[in-house]
Amino acid sequence: MLILFGLALLPMVGSLGLGIEYLRKVNYQARLDTAADAAAIAAITAARDFISANPNNEADPTANAITAGLQRASAAFKANAASATTAVHAKPTVDLKRSSQELIATVSYQGSYSSSFGRLFGQPIVVLNGNVSSRLKMGTYADFYLLLDTSGSMGFPTSTDQQVSFAKQNPDMNNGQTSNNCAFACHFPETATNNHGYGIAKASGVELRIATVGNAVAQLISTAKQKATLNNQFRIGLYPFVSYIETAADLTAAIDTLMPLAGNLESYMDVGDSSTPRGSGGTHFENVLPAILNKIRANRIGDGSSSAKAQPYVFLVTDGVANSQYYNGNASLFDQSKWTGSNSNLLDPNLCAPLKNQGVKISILYIPYMPLQQPFNTNVGYENQRVNSLLPSVPGSLKSCASDGYFYTASSSAEINNALQAMFVQAISEARLTR
Repeated sequence: MLILFGLALLPMVGSLGLGIEYLRKVNYQARLDTAADAAAIAAITAARDFISANPNNEADPTANAITAGLQRASAAFKANAASATTAVHAKPTVDLKRSSQELIATVSYQGSYSSSFGRLFGQPIVVLNGNVSSRLKMGTYADFYLLLDTSGSMGFPTSTDQQVSFAKQNPDMNNGQTSNNCAFACHFPETATNNHGYGIAKASGVELRIATVGNAVAQLISTAKQKATLNNQFRIGLYPFVSYIETAADLTAAIDTLMPLAGNLESYMDVGDSSTPRGSGGTHFENVLPAILNKIRANRIGDGSSSAKAQPYVFLVTDGVANSQYYNGNASLFDQSKWTGSNSNLLDPNLCAPLKNQGVKISILYIPYMPLQQPFNTNVGYENQRVNSLLPSVPGSLKSCASDGYFYTASSSAEINNALQAMFVQAISEARLTR
């Protein structure tokens, strides 16, 4: 029995030893795998944070961000591996690179330790190795130039029902034979006989299309604040226009400051005064689109890879009907000789080509100009006929102006808000971590 026990003791001890060594290996491997995971995530998040903060205000902070990421990864591996690092002599290798807006970190390690029991079976050294990769897709830096049509046609009531009720209340340009009033709440100074529409709209709670746009812009600003995953990721500027572009607020990362302006877009409507920066009369895309390109060039056209290289977007919100008329006077002292006469037409897509050729994305929200039904007010009969004849061609001209896939149409308050949200979401990419 003693002989048999002696013969069986060696494999029993060996098997027990191998069990112990297996548990040691599993424990070391788990700690090192956890350390590698932590190092990979630390690398990409540290690099992302450096790019976001851009403490040196570099045009391209990638190189320094990579350095910061590698340093953080080394520290994270050491902290999480703890004693396992020295016990198995594990040495991590970290590779961190940036591809466009994606950060990719790969962490590998290799180590070994001596096994007393393993010697009994010809395996004195236990080797450990592992590999892990993590990716983080950063958000795109974007500048949004909101080009907002505040011409007279944007003084049309948003709701179909309010269009009818407002026209019944508004005495402006009344035609006694047809009892047909002006359907627009012109924001010209009131006189004893005319320009009562805007005041009536405000007193009656009639929401005009430009006010609806302002509410939607406020919601867009709120969404931009919620969606930002990087410091100064989004900048927004508000640019109302009639004859010319006006800067309600130049491009800023302090987007909260834009809220009051968005809620007050009606004050940027055509007030019949040519001395205002936006001018008076018509809808002049031929002035506005080159002007916004000049602003974008002054701020730099980038690829979205950093705050200094933001991708520019122009959000054009309009009813799409151009008009080359000018009024070169003051509506409170109307002078027929200072009005060039109405000349409604379509937006010329060739005006948009220089923007797109420079890498600017043009996203257009078309708020359809509602056809005015006969009998026309005799004062504006020709203009109504002219505009109605253009309307079927308006969407095509706007689509040709917009970047591919960046054309939206909306009429109601809810549709306008949803469309602006969709335009913004299309323009951005959110950060995500993949393993």
